[in-house]
Amino acid sequence: MRMPPQLAVPSSSLVVTDEVRKLLRAAGVRGQIPTPKSQILACARLVEIGELDLALYEESITERTVNLFYKAMNKVRGFFDRKTKQLYVDPTLYDSKKTFVTYHEVIHKIAPWQHIQRTEEDDLTISVECETLFEAEANYGAAEILFQCDTFENEAKDFELSIASALYLAQKYDSSRHSSLRRFVERNHRPCLLLILKETKRQNADGRTSFLISYAIPSESFTAKFGDPLDSIFTGPFINPDHELGHILNNGLSGEIILRDLNGFDRAYAVECYCNNYNTFVLIHRKDSPPSRNTVLFRF
Repeated sequence: MRMPPQLAVPSSSLVVTDEVRKLLRAAGVRGQIPTPKSQILACARLVEIGELDLALYEESITERTVNLFYKAMNKVRGFFDRKTKQLYVDPTLYDSKKTFVTYHEVIHKIAPWQHIQRTEEDDLTISVECETLFEAEANYGAAEILFQCDTFENEAKDFELSIASALYLAQKYDSSRHSSLRRFVERNHRPCLLLILKETKRQNADGRTSFLISYAIPSESFTAKFGDPLDSIFTGPFINPDHELGHILNNGLSGEIILRDLNGFDRAYAVECYCNNYNTFVLIHRKDSPPSRNTVLFRF
């Protein structure tokens, strides 16, 4: 299965979650939704400077960083200075992305095994493999702070399986809609699947659109029932108009498809589609899902 970008679960995920739980308890914010960023930063003993232009900051840190770092500054969204205990976040980011980047840098600060000072290039320089792991841990931990570990998923259990539910929770937790949709499906106890699609430029004879499957996020129970969806359900990376899902994508925002499970039985599954400026999201879930306590009634 193609893994979603920056979502690979690090082998140290349980340890990262444990550190986040300690932080939430120490900050006294467990259960306060959305997570109060100022209290998290204060507890982590960080100073947030939100209006600083990283392009200007690059000039001020030339003597304190290695060459490889400031060659890549144009791609850096946040930076934690271990000497001054200051956290810098790109002010041009939209608010939910600023929050995620902030928490990403907080993880670098609170994870004791990551307390490695940047050095000149010698035998002590951090390895590429270690750097990659640290970044994966920071991404994973940032989401744990944002969604307060299992708080989001426990609340999601009471909501019906729908895109409207995930978008409502995104607003409540002050997260991006994209990250909320991913978390909503990935941690859901019910069988469901999220596809993230990109429109292609392929010219179909009937003028309809084909889509590229960027990646898929199934819930554990969906995988147990159907296997890897990119092997068992979709035979290639594209969804064309003649596919039953392609028909729904080209003719409306909802519909129904038949999926064959690992035991050979055909199951009716509901389909919902949602588009933003970058991706098309497709939520697939049981058509006969049991009723939930909460139903979100709004258009998106």
